Amino acid sequence: MSEEPKPSSKYLMVESSPSIDEDEIDLLELIRTLLAAWKTIAIITILCTGLAFAYALSIPESFKAETLLASAEGGQSGASSSLSQFGGLATMAGISMPSSSNIQRVLATLETREFLKKFISRRKLLPIIFNDLWDEASNSWKIIEGQEELTTEDGIALLQDAIQVEQEKSGLITLSISWKDPDIAARWTNDLVKQLNEQLREQAIADCKKRVGYLEQELAKTTLKDMRAVLYSLLESEKQNTMLANVNVDFALEVIDPAVIPKAREKPKRKLIVLLGGVCGGFLGIFTVFFVQLIKKL
Repeated sequence: MSEEPKPSSKYLMVESSPSIDEDEIDLLELIRTLLAAWKTIAIITILCTGLAFAYALSIPESFKAETLLASAEGGQSGASSSLSQFGGLATMAGISMPSSSNIQRVLATLETREFLKKFISRRKLLPIIFNDLWDEASNSWKIIEGQEELTTEDGIALLQDAIQVEQEKSGLITLSISWKDPDIAARWTNDLVKQLNEQLREQAIADCKKRVGYLEQELAKTTLKDMRAVLYSLLESEKQNTMLANVNVDFALEVIDPAVIPKAREKPKRKLIVLLGGVCGGFLGIFTVFFVQLIKKL
């Protein structure tokens, strides 16, 4: 039985895979569709870019001024450290020993309503905070129908949003204010630290004077030799604290690097907004073309 001759390998026909052909056809059709509708894609991209540009221009500019601070507890605690050896006897005498200032408490004071209220009132900042509603010519608020009269509470709310306090692991503190005017941002940042130090120093001096008065009264009443020695030492330390507080400008926070007028704005990032608008517009244009083609095929 003779075998049928096998076809030569050079004449073998290799059939192409239907799926590969279909993928190539779909890809070509996709490219043709995009090229045919390039005007639509371009128009949508330009429109989205224009809208993003307009939005970027509508966002108010904001400048961030920063100051670097450190805790100034060392000078105060050094003067009061001598009191610690008499802590037990002082407590027996009914004298409350002053504790060293807590930096967290000091920083929290910066954003309290009472502190910011004094900050605004002393510097008469309300017309500056709401300068778009203040008429400098008449030195009064602009009359707007339905607009309630602005109060210090309104200014406090804005300042609380503008102030940011960050404490690093090293103990250094960064205080910053973001505002539409770079000069004001830098000035307010430095003024906040100055007022905080002044307020805490005045409070400490007042407390020291109260304790001095109390110690003098106790000294006049007691006849015990040991107790009088303790009271004399406490009295001397309190007077030393008062003297140091009077001469220490950086009472609670020491300024390492004061705030300067920022050159570059913090926000908005207009270039980024426009770029994202263009990219989103391009994707929206491509999606629109495919969606229209899909509708036509249905």
